[in-house]
Amino acid sequence: MDLGLKRGSVKLVAHNPKWKIHFEREKEYLLQHFPDIFVEISHGGSTALPNISAKPIIDMFATVSSLDHAERIEGDLEKLGYEYRGEEGVSERRLYVKGDRANRTHHLHLVEVDSREWNNHLLVKNYFLKHPEEAQEYGKLKESLAKKFPEDRKSYTSGKDNFVKGIIEKAKS
Repeated sequence: MDLGLKRGSVKLVAHNPKWKIHFEREKEYLLQHFPDIFVEISHGGSTALPNISAKPIIDMFATVSSLDHAERIEGDLEKLGYEYRGEEGVSERRLYVKGDRANRTHHLHLVEVDSREWNNHLLVKNYFLKHPEEAQEYGKLKESLAKKFPEDRKSYTSGKDNFVKGIIEKAKS
């Protein structure tokens, strides 16, 4: 299987062009079920970046007019295999995960249109796509952190924080 990872673990694999296909398929599936809820759905995270390794979990950012929609569609998303995780430490986002604990395949981040979280997602993604050398540096940092924290996703994610904040600042200027 080219997609999925045990909850909380960190394992990076080489970029797989099939990830874009997985994203597009899931995006269409969600838009068919929620045409009046999702304004836009974007492929995020490292699976959206060519030539760097990533956890084999598809990150998707879906914009909504209000985060109130997140709770309203919770039951319907559950029927599609998504588990509601709430804010998970990010007040401007609601997280849903797909796949069981042994094989998480998708992270769906619901954010409001024009929110800081949505804008930061776009800044980082577009910056890395335009600056592949910095994406490579990011990839090296991730590989180092993955070796250090193979079973500690929170520490792995925290270790990337300053680098990503720096990219956001570069992208804004």
